[in-house]
Amino acid sequence: MSEHSPRMGNRLTRAIGSLGLKLTGWELVGKMPDTPKFVIVGVPHTSNWDAIAASLAMLASGFKYTFLIKKEWFFWPMGPLFRALGGYPVDRGKGNDVVTQIVELFESEDKVCVGFPPEGTRSKVQRYKTGYLRAAYAANVPIFICAFDGPNKKVVLDRLFPLTGDMKTDNKALKKYVDETWIGVNPERQ
Repeated sequence: MSEHSPRMGNRLTRAIGSLGLKLTGWELVGKMPDTPKFVIVGVPHTSNWDAIAASLAMLASGFKYTFLIKKEWFFWPMGPLFRALGGYPVDRGKGNDVVTQIVELFESEDKVCVGFPPEGTRSKVQRYKTGYLRAAYAANVPIFICAFDGPNKKVVLDRLFPLTGDMKTDNKALKKYVDETWIGVNPERQ
């Protein structure tokens, strides 16, 4: 883990994450980028296990990532729990721009990583949604790939993905890379 990466937890939380990975049969491989702010995409997103494995892996590594949740979920006792786990409330109401809220988050923190499943679902998709790219471009931060290697039960901290300046090109290129490189937990949904 880089000293520049967003961090959280302590020895106990890392031990809990490591034990959780061991008990579920998952393993964490790779390393985070040496950058303090970035968007992380979890791909291919084909199962509920993706979120569980990713959360355990991040807990085990001491890495802090932020995930977006509708602000309506931040009621007692869920709000404090979601915040402790890295949840960030977004207002998706009419007239509210989620990308602007994400940019404000990036601007307010010295070290922050926001996670997205670009499919937006666990079902098979022909193309990714572009929210992750719109957020990265608006906040002027890179995109990092966290891949789920379903057959080998590994959470792979893969690589920074090069951006071209053209969202349509980047979206197609990321989907192509993932489809050619990674097999999810449920390949038929990929």
